[in-house]
Amino acid sequence: MSAKFCPKCGNELKEGAKFCPKCGAQIVQNLQPNGANTNGAQNQNVVPNQSAEQAKNYAKDFFKWFWESVKHPSLSGKASNKYFGLTSFVASAVFAILSIMLITSKINGAIDLASSGLGGDTASSLVVVFQNLVSDGAGKVELFSVLMIVVFVALAYGFRAFAVAGTGEKTDFFEFINKLAAYTNISVMLSAIMFLFLLIGGLIALPLNMFIFLFVVINDLIGFTYAIIDGQNSNKFDKLYVLLLAHLSLVIVFFIVFIKSLTA
Repeated sequence: MSAKFCPKCGNELKEGAKFCPKCGAQIVQNLQPNGANTNGAQNQNVVPNQSAEQAKNYAKDFFKWFWESVKHPSLSGKASNKYFGLTSFVASAVFAILSIMLITSKINGAIDLASSGLGGDTASSLVVVFQNLVSDGAGKVELFSVLMIVVFVALAYGFRAFAVAGTGEKTDFFEFINKLAAYTNISVMLSAIMFLFLLIGGLIALPLNMFIFLFVVINDLIGFTYAIIDGQNSNKFDKLYVLLLAHLSLVIVFFIVFIKSLTA
């Protein structure tokens, strides 16, 4: 009996295999109507995994768009997929949560190390109390970070619609989010860099990360501003007043979310 090979990667297949063990491609067996093929053996063809191919193409197109937006935020053009912007903001939230989790782990580890020379039940109880406080605070910061990303996007979209009121321009949500993400994708990249610094340097990297975080905040505010006033001006409202209201709203909501996160 002749050997069978995967038409996609060329890996040798076992008789009757339904999937290639190397590349994961699905193998289907084409049989004649009478149940046997012309050679008396099963003729196997590969069926590409469409979900995997779509995910691969999405990732490739996303990173291409992402990199172009980092190099030229205001010239990146229209994204080829309406979900690219949402993907960027989700990635930003993920990096924020991972960084906070990592900092929490490092701080709790430092507490363990500092208390290793101490003995007694009292010392152990204090360590647990401090670690619980750190973990509880980290959870509140994570909640605050995610909520502020949601607020950031919602306010930018709302004030963009407000800014173009009366001009006839329709503010498509996904198209706007892609534009806003293009203006702020450098912040996502810097968030990833901060996470790597924490992963490699631990708590020693915190001072440098605080400096980078300041740049992230400034970049996000510039992107927030630019996304709102870019293009047409409203026939009813001056851009300057729209921006004044937008930033004032952002500050007010910031404090509301901050207080709510602390009391959650």
